Amino acid sequence: MKTRKYLNQTQQSQNLDSFLDVLTNTVGVLVFICLFVYLVTAQATTTIRTPVVTKSEKKARFFEVRNQRVNYLYDEEIDRQLKNLVSSLPTCYKPDIPDHISLGLYDYYLDKIRDYRSCTEKKIATIENFQTTNKYYSVAIVGQSIVYEPKSSVKGETSVELSKNNSEFKKILDNINPETEFLAFIVKADSYETFRAARQEAWNRGLDVGWEPQTVDAEIAFRIFGSGGRTISIQ
Repeated sequence: MKTRKYLNQTQQSQNLDSFLDVLTNTVGVLVFICLFVYLVTAQATTTIRTPVVTKSEKKARFFEVRNQRVNYLYDEEIDRQLKNLVSSLPTCYKPDIPDHISLGLYDYYLDKIRDYRSCTEKKIATIENFQTTNKYYSVAIVGQSIVYEPKSSVKGETSVELSKNNSEFKKILDNINPETEFLAFIVKADSYETFRAARQEAWNRGLDVGWEPQTVDAEIAFRIFGSGGRTISIQ
């Protein structure tokens, strides 16, 4: 008589559990490896390494390199206009309110507070409405920043054009003092070749250069109120 052999269900369950544990751990390791490789690859393709910066008291002269062309921001011209605007604004006198006010002087100090508020609101409105243009940009104050919007009708110089003796870029370089000023480039992601050509022209003249990479669609904005403004250092 044949003896029937019965499969041990407990042992089968334990073996299956062990197998699932091993499989889960293996899949987890594979997922981790894939994620790690993806992150490393993404970083390798998107990270732009810049040279070590050098502290300096020199004033930056800003250029944008976009669509493989160099455009000068003429930011010192905009600075002059802003300074003239600010100097033309009325002086607002903040009233000195005592801790204790008699009933008879209440309306007097209330009028002073209203005058001060009205004055400051007019100053803020005048600054916020500031708009101007230069050769390459329309410029306006937006929020707490001054924003440069490129003009579509005007284009800067290519790497070939800026290397010519009569190029606008070289004429601008002629007026930059290497002792007190340096070139600061805002470089769009599509224009590194032209940036390198412009940087070499500056280096050939003994000028210091700094630069900042920027995505193609990012706007050029300089914070003028509060902290956190744009800073490009010599590199």
